[in-house]
Amino acid sequence: MSTRRDISREISSLLLVVLTLLLGLSLCRQWLPSFGPGLTALVYGIVYLIPIAVYLKVHRYKGKQALRLKMVGPKYWLFILLFGLSVCLICSLINLGSSALARAVFHVSFSNSIVDLSSTNPGVLFFTSVLLPAVSEELLLRGLVQHEYEKYGVTIGVLLTALIFALFHTNPVQIPSLFVAGVCYGVLTVMFRSVWPAIFAHAVNNGVSVLLARYRDFIRYIFQDQLFLILAVLVCFLILIFTLRMLETVVEQQLGKGRKLKKSTRSLAYGDPLTSPWLWVFALLCIGKMVYNFLFK
Repeated sequence: MSTRRDISREISSLLLVVLTLLLGLSLCRQWLPSFGPGLTALVYGIVYLIPIAVYLKVHRYKGKQALRLKMVGPKYWLFILLFGLSVCLICSLINLGSSALARAVFHVSFSNSIVDLSSTNPGVLFFTSVLLPAVSEELLLRGLVQHEYEKYGVTIGVLLTALIFALFHTNPVQIPSLFVAGVCYGVLTVMFRSVWPAIFAHAVNNGVSVLLARYRDFIRYIFQDQLFLILAVLVCFLILIFTLRMLETVVEQQLGKGRKLKKSTRSLAYGDPLTSPWLWVFALLCIGKMVYNFLFK
């Protein structure tokens, strides 16, 4: 490996390629009737997987190691499930606040993401809106991008990838919640040294979000019952408590009691992560898509 390798320029170039392809897919989905949910899902998966495969091939990375595909023991599945539910709960509360602020101050609302993967078929909807985004986005972002950015240090890797994750969705109202979710998924990936927990937690978050959106009217109706509202709050509170309690145990088992994550001493050999021009072009394209959504949707 070259000591002068510019990791940020390489990884931001990859992100720019994926983003450009997704923008093209979004336009096709919007203007071409032939792009139904099935074809859109197929192209969506290809848009992520082929650039990842090319990047791994160019740098001669072993896919399992570069994407952190290490399996996680069944004893942690309950914790990951609770973690995903807790992230969903926290993000939902943040979204309520940011959506209310956007409506009150700017008189706008955003409900779409970069590519519309919705479907009227429940089975297709589960695949396209729950599983596919979780697997594709986490393999790219937490599996590869964060792994590369961690060469500058774990904190930089987690935070920068979370910001990219938030911008990727091109939904300004959801940027705060997406950033928080990205940090949580990043920490989960560092903790287990595997991308699978982040994929599972992300899928749980997507699944709950789809259910809330699909049964919005029914949920509003049942929440008019004060007893049900109190029980729902208690359940959410218990989920958070159990998650925090289990988090203490998992951190001790995975990272070791009192152990600190070391910053890479070779980070300076890869240049400054924020000086890559492609990273700023990527950010500008994301912002441009947000403006387009505001003006034409």
